[in-house]
Amino acid sequence: MRYDRTAYDKCFSDFFEKFISAETLTVSNPCDRLHETYRYCIEKNLEKNKIYDIDLNELRKDVLNTKDDLLKELKGKLMDPSLMGSMSNAPILQETATDTRYNHLEQTLENFQENARQMGVIASDFSTRSQEPLNQKIHTLISGLHELDHLKNQFMDVKIPLELLEYLDQGKNPQLYTKECLERTLNKNKEMNGKIEMYKKFRAMLLKELGEEMPNDMVLYRNLRDRKDASPQHENCNEDASD
Repeated sequence: MRYDRTAYDKCFSDFFEKFISAETLTVSNPCDRLHETYRYCIEKNLEKNKIYDIDLNELRKDVLNTKDDLLKELKGKLMDPSLMGSMSNAPILQETATDTRYNHLEQTLENFQENARQMGVIASDFSTRSQEPLNQKIHTLISGLHELDHLKNQFMDVKIPLELLEYLDQGKNPQLYTKECLERTLNKNKEMNGKIEMYKKFRAMLLKELGEEMPNDMVLYRNLRDRKDASPQHENCNEDASD
């Protein structure tokens, strides 16, 4: 099969300019039919000449919209009225659905990173014959961006601390952020417990000093406090009546 690549190159170049433009919202790729023929020719060429160490079987795998179907099926089961009576299985289904969406996102990101790495390898040793596989990788990356944009609606309820992103930018393990948060919480808890203990001691010393300076008033205060503690509901009723 012979194929003139200029037709696809022109179609893809026009589409890519619209795709990256902020003024135009492109929802579909008009070059799909040309790309199928183009991809067939590229794969035949790679199999024949062995230009790059690329696993074609890995490239042919359908990695998009596979686990998403399972997620939709699980959501359908959760919303099925016939299953509402079986509440014992609901937590398991919800947990499975949550794990599925995160696993799907992780797999999609890993595929995107791998495609970007392969494109970098091709670009670093670019030659005339590198144009075809490079265009194919760019097309795959665009499909990956579309998939990530489609997945974003499933994670609108997820809140990520900005400090965690700073850890990732610095190349640190995100588990360190969790560890430091726990350590800060523990130190804050110790600080608050210390303040509470100091206020208790201050209260005891204040009552002692007031008892020595104003013994009669302190006896009256203690009697009023004891009566209020003994019958809080009665006191509340009296306060409501006075209001």
